[in-house]
Amino acid sequence: MKANLFNSRADRLRDATVIAVLRMRSASDAVEGMGVAVRGGFEAVEVTMNTPGAADALSEVAGRIDAIVGAGTVLEPQQVKEAYDAGAEFIVTPVVVPEVVEAAHSLSLPVTLGASTPTEIHSARRAGADWVKVFPAESLGGPDYIEHVLGPLDDVPLFVSGGITPENYLGYLDAGVELVGFGESVFSSQLAAQGRYDEIERRAVGVCRRLDMYITDHAEG
Repeated sequence: MKANLFNSRADRLRDATVIAVLRMRSASDAVEGMGVAVRGGFEAVEVTMNTPGAADALSEVAGRIDAIVGAGTVLEPQQVKEAYDAGAEFIVTPVVVPEVVEAAHSLSLPVTLGASTPTEIHSARRAGADWVKVFPAESLGGPDYIEHVLGPLDDVPLFVSGGITPENYLGYLDAGVELVGFGESVFSSQLAAQGRYDEIERRAVGVCRRLDMYITDHAEG
C-alpha cells in the first residue's frame, strides 16, 4: 500500500460525507447519472459492479469529473482489480469478504465491507474495513439502531445505505455515521431510463443543500 495515496483517497471520501450510489440499467445511464450527481453537489460517486457495463462507465468518467469515483457491489477480489483498472478509487461491498480488503489495500484503495449485526460489524472492522457499511440501515431500525450499535462499538467508522432518503439522512449523521449512501431515492434507475435527469439533479441538489445547512449549523453550535 502507498500510504500517502491511500490516505488522500480516504480523506476525500470522508470529506464528501454523502455518496451517490448508481445501480443503473445501462452504462450510459450510469455515466449520465454520475455527471448529474456532481452537478447536484455530490463529491463522491459509486457505480455498482452489477450495473451492465460498469467498468466501461467507470473508465469513461474517472479523472474527468470533480468527484472521487468508486465501485460498489464488489464481491470477489478479481472485481477489485477490474474496478481499479477502470479508474475506481474506493471499493464498497455489501458483505464481509476479507479477500476484498487485501486486494483493495494492495492497490491503495479504501474499502467498505457491508454488515448488519454487531458481530458482523465487529468482524468487518477486524478484517480491515476502513468503513463498515450498515445495510439495509433503515430496515434494521434507522438512526436508533446506529446509536445502539455505536454504544459498544464506538470506534468503528460507519457508512449507511439502504432506505436512505433526503428526508431521513441527517438523523444518521446525528447518530454518528461518517458516510451516507443514496440509491434509488435520489438516483432512480427508472428516472434515468426515462431520461429524467433533471429530476435526479433536483433531488441531488436538495440533499447537498441540507448537508451544507447541517454542517453550518453544527459549526456555529
